[in-house]
Amino acid sequence: MYFSFKHNNWEWIEVEQQTDLKAELSHQSHMSSKWLETLEKNKQDVIGNSTAVSGEEALWGRLTYEQSMRSKDENKTFSFFLTKDTLLTSQLNQNLFPEEARKEMEQKLDVSENAVQAFIVLLNAVLHKFLEQIDQFEYRLRELIWGIKDNNNLDLLERIAQSRHELIIWNNLVIPLVETHMTIEETFEDEQLGTIEHERLCIRLKRIRMLISEYSKEVEALTDMETLVSNQRGNEIIKTLTVITTIFTPAAVFGAIWGMNFKSIPEFEWAHGYAFALTVILSSTFGLYFYLKKKGWMGEILKTKSKQSMFK
Repeated sequence: MYFSFKHNNWEWIEVEQQTDLKAELSHQSHMSSKWLETLEKNKQDVIGNSTAVSGEEALWGRLTYEQSMRSKDENKTFSFFLTKDTLLTSQLNQNLFPEEARKEMEQKLDVSENAVQAFIVLLNAVLHKFLEQIDQFEYRLRELIWGIKDNNNLDLLERIAQSRHELIIWNNLVIPLVETHMTIEETFEDEQLGTIEHERLCIRLKRIRMLISEYSKEVEALTDMETLVSNQRGNEIIKTLTVITTIFTPAAVFGAIWGMNFKSIPEFEWAHGYAFALTVILSSTFGLYFYLKKKGWMGEILKTKSKQSMFK
Protein backbone atom coordinates (compact mmCIF):
# COMPACT_ATOMS: atom_id res chain seq x y z
CA MET A 1 0.00 0.00 0.00
CA TYR A 2 1.42 3.44 -0.83
CA PHE A 3 -1.51 5.83 -0.50
CA SER A 4 -4.32 6.19 2.00
CA PHE A 5 -6.77 9.02 2.65
CA LYS A 6 -9.15 8.79 5.57
CA HIS A 7 -12.07 11.08 6.25
CA ASN A 8 -14.67 11.02 9.01
CA ASN A 9 -17.12 8.78 7.17
CA TRP A 10 -15.11 7.25 4.35
CA GLU A 11 -11.63 6.30 3.16
CA TRP A 12 -9.66 6.03 -0.07
CA ILE A 13 -7.06 3.25 -0.21
CA GLU A 14 -4.58 2.92 -3.06
CA VAL A 15 -2.58 -0.30 -3.41
CA GLU A 16 0.14 -1.16 -5.89
CA GLN A 17 0.69 -4.89 -5.80
CA GLN A 18 -1.86 -7.61 -6.62
CA THR A 19 -1.23 -9.29 -3.25
CA ASP A 20 -1.98 -6.03 -1.42
CA LEU A 21 -5.14 -5.70 -3.47
CA LYS A 22 -6.41 -9.14 -2.49
CA ALA A 23 -5.64 -8.45 1.16
CA GLU A 24 -7.63 -5.23 1.12
CA LEU A 25 -10.52 -6.86 -0.72
CA SER A 26 -10.89 -9.42 2.04
CA HIS A 27 -12.09 -6.61 4.32
CA GLN A 28 -14.53 -5.16 1.82
CA SER A 29 -18.00 -6.01 0.54
CA HIS A 30 -18.78 -9.53 -0.69
CA MET A 31 -19.02 -8.00 -4.19
CA SER A 32 -15.28 -7.27 -4.12
CA SER A 33 -14.47 -10.85 -5.09
CA LYS A 34 -16.61 -10.43 -8.20
CA TRP A 35 -14.68 -7.26 -9.00
CA LEU A 36 -11.35 -9.06 -8.77
CA GLU A 37 -12.67 -11.85 -10.98
CA THR A 38 -13.82 -9.30 -13.56
CA LEU A 39 -10.43 -7.59 -13.59
CA GLU A 40 -8.58 -10.87 -14.06
CA LYS A 41 -10.73 -11.74 -17.08
CA ASN A 42 -10.56 -8.29 -18.71
CA LYS A 43 -7.34 -6.40 -19.34
CA GLN A 44 -9.02 -3.38 -20.94
CA ASP A 45 -11.58 -0.83 -19.70
CA VAL A 46 -14.50 -2.52 -18.01
CA ILE A 47 -17.36 -1.35 -15.75
CA GLY A 48 -19.59 -3.37 -13.42
CA ASN A 49 -21.97 -2.63 -10.57
CA SER A 50 -24.30 -4.20 -8.01
CA THR A 51 -27.53 -2.76 -6.60
CA ALA A 52 -28.90 -6.02 -5.20
CA VAL A 53 -28.70 -5.00 -1.53
CA SER A 54 -29.91 -1.56 -0.47
CA GLY A 55 -27.16 0.33 1.33
CA GLU A 56 -24.44 -1.96 -0.07
CA GLU A 57 -24.38 -0.71 -3.64
CA ALA A 58 -21.01 -1.13 -5.32
CA LEU A 59 -19.29 -0.04 -8.51
CA TRP A 60 -16.07 -1.51 -9.93
CA GLY A 61 -14.00 -1.52 -13.07
CA ARG A 62 -10.84 -0.41 -14.84
CA LEU A 63 -10.20 2.87 -16.68
CA THR A 64 -7.40 4.14 -18.92
CA TYR A 65 -6.04 7.50 -17.79
CA GLU A 66 -2.87 7.67 -19.91
CA GLN A 67 -2.55 6.58 -23.55
CA SER A 68 0.23 7.05 -26.07
CA MET A 69 -0.90 8.15 -29.52
CA ARG A 70 1.89 6.11 -31.12
CA SER A 71 1.53 2.68 -29.55
CA LYS A 72 -1.49 0.74 -28.29
CA ASP A 73 0.52 -0.90 -25.52
CA GLU A 74 1.92 2.34 -24.07
CA ASN A 75 -0.86 3.16 -21.64
CA LYS A 76 -1.70 3.45 -17.96
CA THR A 77 -4.85 2.03 -16.40
CA PHE A 78 -6.16 1.95 -12.86
CA SER A 79 -8.66 -0.39 -11.23
CA PHE A 80 -11.26 0.77 -8.74
CA PHE A 81 -13.84 -0.60 -6.34
CA LEU A 82 -16.35 1.84 -4.92
CA THR A 83 -18.96 1.79 -2.17
CA LYS A 84 -20.43 4.78 -0.37
CA ASP A 85 -17.83 4.37 2.42
CA THR A 86 -14.76 3.06 0.59
CA LEU A 87 -12.84 3.85 -2.58
CA LEU A 88 -10.22 1.22 -3.38
CA THR A 89 -7.91 1.85 -6.33
CA SER A 90 -4.95 0.00 -7.77
CA GLN A 91 -2.06 1.12 -10.04
CA LEU A 92 -3.08 4.77 -10.03
CA ASN A 93 -0.03 7.02 -10.42
CA GLN A 94 -1.16 10.48 -9.37
CA ASN A 95 2.16 11.98 -10.49
CA LEU A 96 0.94 11.62 -14.08
CA PHE A 97 -1.77 14.20 -13.38
CA PRO A 98 -0.97 17.89 -13.92
CA GLU A 99 0.16 19.61 -10.71
CA GLU A 100 -2.85 21.92 -10.78
CA ALA A 101 -5.19 18.94 -11.01
CA ARG A 102 -3.46 17.20 -8.09
CA LYS A 103 -3.73 20.25 -5.85
CA GLU A 104 -7.35 20.74 -6.82
CA MET A 105 -8.12 17.09 -6.06
CA GLU A 106 -6.46 17.24 -2.63
CA GLN A 107 -8.51 20.28 -1.65
CA LYS A 108 -11.78 18.76 -2.81
CA LEU A 109 -11.17 15.46 -1.08
CA ASP A 110 -11.18 17.32 2.24
CA VAL A 111 -14.76 18.46 1.68
CA SER A 112 -16.08 15.24 0.13
CA GLU A 113 -18.79 13.70 2.28
CA ASN A 114 -18.42 10.12 1.05
CA ALA A 115 -16.33 7.87 -1.18
CA VAL A 116 -18.68 8.38 -4.14
CA GLN A 117 -17.99 12.10 -4.15
CA ALA A 118 -14.25 11.38 -3.81
CA PHE A 119 -14.41 9.14 -6.88
CA ILE A 120 -16.19 11.89 -8.81
CA VAL A 121 -13.34 14.23 -7.82
CA LEU A 122 -10.88 11.65 -9.19
CA LEU A 123 -12.78 11.43 -12.48
CA ASN A 124 -12.69 15.21 -12.75
CA ALA A 125 -8.90 15.07 -12.34
CA VAL A 126 -8.68 12.52 -15.17
CA LEU A 127 -10.78 14.78 -17.40
CA HIS A 128 -8.64 17.77 -16.42
CA LYS A 129 -5.63 15.85 -17.73
CA PHE A 130 -7.42 14.88 -20.94
CA LEU A 131 -8.55 18.45 -21.59
CA GLU A 132 -4.99 19.75 -21.25
CA GLN A 133 -3.78 17.21 -23.80
CA ILE A 134 -6.63 18.06 -26.17
CA ASP A 135 -5.57 21.71 -25.95
CA GLN A 136 -2.18 20.63 -27.32
CA PHE A 137 -3.98 18.78 -30.13
CA GLU A 138 -5.91 21.99 -30.88
CA TYR A 139 -2.62 23.85 -31.46
CA ARG A 140 -1.37 21.16 -33.85
CA LEU A 141 -4.69 21.16 -35.68
CA ARG A 142 -4.51 24.93 -36.18
CA GLU A 143 -1.05 24.56 -37.69
CA LEU A 144 -2.41 21.84 -39.94
CA ILE A 145 -5.31 24.01 -41.12
CA TRP A 146 -2.91 26.69 -42.34
CA GLY A 147 -0.43 24.12 -43.61
CA ILE A 148 -2.90 22.87 -46.22
CA LYS A 149 -2.84 26.32 -47.79
CA ASP A 150 0.90 26.86 -47.68
CA ASN A 151 2.27 23.40 -48.44
CA ASN A 152 -0.06 20.84 -49.94
CA ASN A 153 1.81 17.55 -50.21
CA LEU A 154 1.87 13.90 -49.14
CA ASP A 155 3.33 14.79 -45.72
CA LEU A 156 0.32 17.00 -45.04
CA LEU A 157 -2.05 14.19 -45.97
CA GLU A 158 -0.19 11.93 -43.52
CA ARG A 159 -0.63 14.51 -40.74
CA ILE A 160 -4.34 14.77 -41.47
CA ALA A 161 -4.67 10.99 -41.23
CA GLN A 162 -2.75 10.99 -37.93
CA SER A 163 -5.01 13.72 -36.54
CA ARG A 164 -8.07 11.73 -37.51
CA HIS A 165 -6.65 8.63 -35.82
CA GLU A 166 -5.81 10.63 -32.68
CA LEU A 167 -9.39 11.88 -32.40
CA ILE A 168 -10.66 8.31 -32.69
CA ILE A 169 -8.35 7.37 -29.79
CA TRP A 170 -9.62 10.30 -27.70
CA ASN A 171 -13.20 9.30 -28.33
CA ASN A 172 -12.32 5.74 -27.36
CA LEU A 173 -10.83 7.01 -24.07
CA VAL A 174 -13.80 9.21 -23.21
CA ILE A 175 -16.55 6.65 -23.86
CA PRO A 176 -15.64 4.52 -20.77
CA LEU A 177 -15.70 7.69 -18.65
CA VAL A 178 -19.18 8.51 -19.92
CA GLU A 179 -20.28 4.97 -19.16
CA THR A 180 -18.76 5.20 -15.68
CA HIS A 181 -20.59 8.44 -15.00
CA MET A 182 -23.89 6.92 -16.10
CA THR A 183 -23.24 3.83 -13.97
CA ILE A 184 -22.53 6.01 -10.93
CA GLU A 185 -25.93 7.66 -11.36
CA GLU A 186 -27.51 4.24 -11.80
CA THR A 187 -25.85 2.73 -8.71
CA PHE A 188 -25.93 5.40 -6.03
CA GLU A 189 -28.61 7.72 -4.66
CA ASP A 190 -28.70 11.36 -5.69
CA GLU A 191 -27.79 12.67 -2.23
CA GLN A 192 -24.62 10.56 -2.30
CA LEU A 193 -23.42 12.15 -5.54
CA GLY A 194 -23.10 15.66 -4.18
CA THR A 195 -23.97 18.69 -6.27
CA ILE A 196 -21.09 20.88 -7.44
CA GLU A 197 -18.52 18.21 -8.36
CA HIS A 198 -21.11 16.00 -9.99
CA GLU A 199 -22.35 18.91 -12.10
CA ARG A 200 -18.75 19.78 -12.95
CA LEU A 201 -18.20 16.18 -14.09
CA CYS A 202 -21.28 16.38 -16.31
CA ILE A 203 -20.10 19.66 -17.84
CA ARG A 204 -16.54 18.42 -18.42
CA LEU A 205 -17.82 15.30 -20.14
CA LYS A 206 -20.05 17.42 -22.40
CA ARG A 207 -17.17 19.79 -23.02
CA ILE A 208 -14.66 17.12 -24.01
CA ARG A 209 -17.18 15.32 -26.20
CA MET A 210 -18.08 18.62 -27.87
CA LEU A 211 -14.39 19.32 -28.57
CA ILE A 212 -13.84 15.86 -30.03
CA SER A 213 -16.95 16.21 -32.18
CA GLU A 214 -16.03 19.68 -33.49
CA TYR A 215 -12.40 18.77 -34.11
CA SER A 216 -13.56 15.67 -35.97
CA LYS A 217 -15.66 17.90 -38.23
CA GLU A 218 -12.64 20.14 -38.86
CA VAL A 219 -10.39 17.18 -39.69
CA GLU A 220 -13.08 15.78 -41.98
CA ALA A 221 -13.31 19.16 -43.71
CA LEU A 222 -9.52 19.15 -44.10
CA THR A 223 -9.73 15.67 -45.63
CA ASP A 224 -12.36 16.85 -48.10
CA MET A 225 -10.28 19.93 -48.95
CA GLU A 226 -7.14 17.86 -49.42
CA THR A 227 -9.08 15.50 -51.68
CA LEU A 228 -10.41 18.47 -53.68
CA VAL A 229 -6.97 20.02 -54.09
CA SER A 230 -5.35 16.69 -54.98
CA ASN A 231 -8.05 15.87 -57.53
CA GLN A 232 -7.76 19.33 -59.08
CA ARG A 233 -3.99 19.08 -59.30
CA GLY A 234 -4.27 15.58 -60.77
CA ASN A 235 -6.79 16.77 -63.35
CA GLU A 236 -4.53 19.68 -64.32
CA ILE A 237 -1.55 17.35 -64.73
CA ILE A 238 -3.53 14.91 -66.91
CA LYS A 239 -4.96 17.78 -68.94
CA THR A 240 -1.49 19.27 -69.48
CA LEU A 241 -0.02 15.95 -70.58
CA THR A 242 -2.98 15.35 -72.89
CA VAL A 243 -2.67 18.78 -74.53
CA ILE A 244 1.09 18.42 -74.99
CA THR A 245 0.65 14.96 -76.50
CA THR A 246 -2.09 16.20 -78.83
CA ILE A 247 -0.19 19.27 -79.99
CA PHE A 248 2.93 17.32 -80.87
CA THR A 249 1.05 14.47 -82.53
CA PRO A 250 1.42 15.98 -86.07
CA ALA A 251 5.20 16.32 -85.59
CA ALA A 252 5.38 12.72 -84.43
CA VAL A 253 3.27 11.47 -87.34
CA PHE A 254 5.20 13.32 -90.04
CA GLY A 255 8.50 12.44 -88.39
CA ALA A 256 7.50 8.77 -88.42
CA ILE A 257 6.52 8.93 -92.09
CA TRP A 258 9.66 10.71 -93.25
CA GLY A 259 11.83 8.60 -91.02
CA MET A 260 10.98 5.42 -92.93
CA ASN A 261 13.80 3.61 -94.73
CA PHE A 262 11.98 2.97 -98.01
CA LYS A 263 14.12 3.62 -101.10
CA SER A 264 11.41 5.52 -102.98
CA ILE A 265 10.19 8.54 -100.97
CA PRO A 266 9.57 11.41 -103.42
CA GLU A 267 10.01 14.20 -100.84
CA PHE A 268 13.66 13.22 -100.36
CA GLU A 269 14.41 14.31 -103.95
CA TRP A 270 12.76 17.72 -103.67
CA ALA A 271 15.06 20.74 -103.65
CA HIS A 272 13.03 22.36 -100.88
CA GLY A 273 11.84 19.18 -99.19
CA TYR A 274 13.33 20.10 -95.80
CA ALA A 275 11.63 23.52 -95.77
CA PHE A 276 8.41 21.90 -96.90
CA ALA A 277 8.57 19.35 -94.06
CA LEU A 278 9.20 22.04 -91.42
CA THR A 279 6.37 24.13 -92.80
CA VAL A 280 3.92 21.23 -92.69
CA ILE A 281 4.94 20.22 -89.15
CA LEU A 282 4.87 23.76 -87.72
CA SER A 283 1.65 24.78 -89.45
CA SER A 284 -0.19 21.63 -88.33
CA THR A 285 1.13 22.00 -84.76
CA PHE A 286 0.15 25.66 -84.43
CA GLY A 287 -3.12 25.03 -86.22
CA LEU A 288 -4.00 22.32 -83.72
CA TYR A 289 -2.93 24.58 -80.82
CA PHE A 290 -5.20 27.45 -81.90
CA TYR A 291 -8.05 25.02 -82.51
CA LEU A 292 -7.78 23.64 -78.97
CA LYS A 293 -7.55 27.14 -77.52
CA LYS A 294 -10.59 28.33 -79.49
CA LYS A 295 -12.61 25.38 -78.22
CA GLY A 296 -11.56 26.19 -74.65
CA TRP A 297 -9.92 22.81 -74.16
CA MET A 298 -6.64 24.34 -73.00
CA GLY A 299 -8.19 25.32 -69.68
CA GLU A 300 -5.84 27.30 -67.46
CA ILE A 301 -2.73 25.20 -67.95
CA LEU A 302 -0.79 28.11 -69.47
CA LYS A 303 -1.74 30.58 -66.72
CA THR A 304 0.69 31.22 -63.87
CA LYS A 305 -0.80 30.34 -60.49
CA SER A 306 -0.73 32.89 -57.69
CA LYS A 307 1.63 32.14 -54.81
CA GLN A 308 -1.43 32.30 -52.53
CA SER A 309 -3.35 29.75 -54.58
CA MET A 310 -4.17 26.42 -52.94
CA PHE A 311 -4.01 24.69 -56.34
CA LYS A 312 -0.44 25.62 -57.21
